[in-house]
Amino acid sequence: MTKLTTGVALLGASIALSGCGIFGGEDGYFRDRSDDYQLADSLPPLRMPEGVKAPLQEELYEVPQTGTADLERGKFEVPRPQALAANVGLDRVKIQKLGNRRWVLVSQPPEEVWPQLHYFLRQSGLQLASSDVNAGRMETAWLTFKQTPETKDKFFLQVESGVQPDTTEVHVRHFSAPVSLPASVQVEWPAQSTDPEREGWMIDEMSSALAADSSGAAASLVAQAIGGGAVKVGLQEPAGREPYLFMGLERERAVATLVHALNSGAFRLHQEDTATGIFYVTFDKSRELSEEEKDGGWFSWGSDDEDTLAEEAEGVTLPQLMANIDTSTTAEPALFDGISGVGGAEATEIPGYLVVLRSANGLIEVRIRDTRGQPLSRGKTSELLMAIRQNLI
Repeated sequence: MTKLTTGVALLGASIALSGCGIFGGEDGYFRDRSDDYQLADSLPPLRMPEGVKAPLQEELYEVPQTGTADLERGKFEVPRPQALAANVGLDRVKIQKLGNRRWVLVSQPPEEVWPQLHYFLRQSGLQLASSDVNAGRMETAWLTFKQTPETKDKFFLQVESGVQPDTTEVHVRHFSAPVSLPASVQVEWPAQSTDPEREGWMIDEMSSALAADSSGAAASLVAQAIGGGAVKVGLQEPAGREPYLFMGLERERAVATLVHALNSGAFRLHQEDTATGIFYVTFDKSRELSEEEKDGGWFSWGSDDEDTLAEEAEGVTLPQLMANIDTSTTAEPALFDGISGVGGAEATEIPGYLVVLRSANGLIEVRIRDTRGQPLSRGKTSELLMAIRQNLI
C-alpha cells in the first residue's frame, strides 16, 4: 500500500511539473480557443463524378463580405450593437392616468379595437344595451354584483382615436342605481363614475383581455368611422405663416401631455407657467442617444458627458425669460400680449426655446419661438414641433 501511494504521488508530481506544456499555452490541451474562428476558411465545393449532373443548389445562409483587411488574432473587438428602436419593448396595451382619471391605450387603430371590445364583453357575460359605432360608444345592460344586491350597475365605454397615429383610447365610466329603478329609464351619464373601484375593475379586466388578444387581425370596416375620422393632434403648416400643433383635447390633459413631451427625448423642460401657457425648454439630439445607451442593459456603454446646455438653462429664471421677450415684434399671432412682466430688459442671449400653449377655435394650439419670442425658420419650427408630437401621450 505504501509503494502504491508513493507511485501515485510521483506520478502526480510529474504531471504537475509538465502541466504547463500539456494543458496550457498555445499547444496545450486546454489552451484558449476563443479566437480559433478567425482562422476558419472555406472548403472547395464537392465535385460530382463524371456523368452525374449536380442538382441546382443555393446558399441557405449567405455569409456577408466584411472587407479584405486581415484581422490580427487576439486584437479583434466585438462591434457595438445598434441601439434599439424607440418603440421596441413597449407594451401594446397600457393604462394611462391623469389625476383621478384612467383610460386604456391600445397601439392599434379603432377599427381593430372595436371588435375586440365586443368579444371581451361577450366573453365576460356583459350584454350590450346600445352600441353606436359612429360615436364610438358602448353601453352595457344592467347587471348586479353579489356584494351589493340592493343596487344594479352598468358601464359606459367611449372609444376614441389616440393622440399618436394608429392608437386607440378606451375610456370607462360606471353608474350605480337602486335595484328598484325601472330598466327603461335613460341613464344620464355623470362626468365621474359612481364607484371608482368598479371603474378600475372594468379597466383592469378590459386591458388584460385586449393584451391577451394580440393578433389584431379582425377589423371592422364600420368602425373606421369612429370619431368621424377626427384627428386629436396634428401639425398645421399654413402658407406664409409659422407652423403649429393643434390638439383636440381639454386644456388639463393638453397641459399634462405637453409637459410629458417636453421632458422626453431630446427635450428638457426647465421652467413652466401653466397659467400663461409658457414653457422654457432646451433641445439637444445627443440626449436621445444617451438615453438609449442608459437603457441598453448588459450592452450599455453609457455616457459620462455632462449636459452643459441643460446646466446653463437651469440658471435662467422665469422672470428673466419674460423680461427678455421682445415686445416690438410684429409676428402673428401675438403670443405674449397682456402678460405681466413681459419685456423691458436688455436683450440677452439665452439658450433654448419658448413653447407657448394657447386656446383657439375650440382647439389647443402649441407654438415654439426663440427666447426673444421671435419665430424660428419654418424648417426648424416643423422639426421641433414634430419632436414634441412624437412624445405626446
